[in-house]
Amino acid sequence: MTILRILLGAAMLFAGRNLFWLFLGVVGFILGFDLAERLVHGQPQGVIFIIAMIAGVACALLAVMLQKFAILAGGFIAGAYLLPALLTEFGSPPGHYYWIFFVVGGVGGAFLLTVFFNSALIVLSSVVGSDLVVRSLHIGHQLGKVLFVFLLLVGIVIQAGTTHPRPSPRRRT
Repeated sequence: MTILRILLGAAMLFAGRNLFWLFLGVVGFILGFDLAERLVHGQPQGVIFIIAMIAGVACALLAVMLQKFAILAGGFIAGAYLLPALLTEFGSPPGHYYWIFFVVGGVGGAFLLTVFFNSALIVLSSVVGSDLVVRSLHIGHQLGKVLFVFLLLVGIVIQAGTTHPRPSPRRRT
C-alpha cells in the first residue's frame, strides 16, 4: 500500500488540477481506505482495499457524470480527509473529536472548491499529494514537515504553471 500511496500522491501533485476525476478518485480511495480501517475492525486487508476501490471508482464516476455536484462533493471529501490528517501529521490528532473535524474540514473544502475552483483544486490536490507521499515514507516528524512544505510548493508551482488562459474567441467580421 505504501508504493500505491506514493504513486497516487505524485499523481495528485502533478496532475490533480488537470484531471479532476483523478483528484476525486484518489481522494475517495484514500478516504474510503481510512474510514474502512476505522469502521470494519478485524477484516482482512483485502476487504478494506475493495471498499476503498469502490469509494474511489464511485467518486471518479461522480466527477465525470455529475460535474457540478462532484465539485461540491469533491471539496467536501478532500476537506474531510485533509483536516484530520493534517492535525494528526502536525502533532494534534483529533482523537474522539474526529467526526467534528471531519465535518468542519468537509464543509470548508466544499466552500473553497465551489468558490475558488481552479485555485482551490490546485492547492487541495497539492496538499493531498504531499500528505500521501510524506505519510507513506514514515520519516521523522521534522523532516516530514520540511518535505511536506517542499512537495506542496512544487505541486502548486507545477500545476499553476500548466494553467493557461484560453484565448477569447475571435468574432468574424
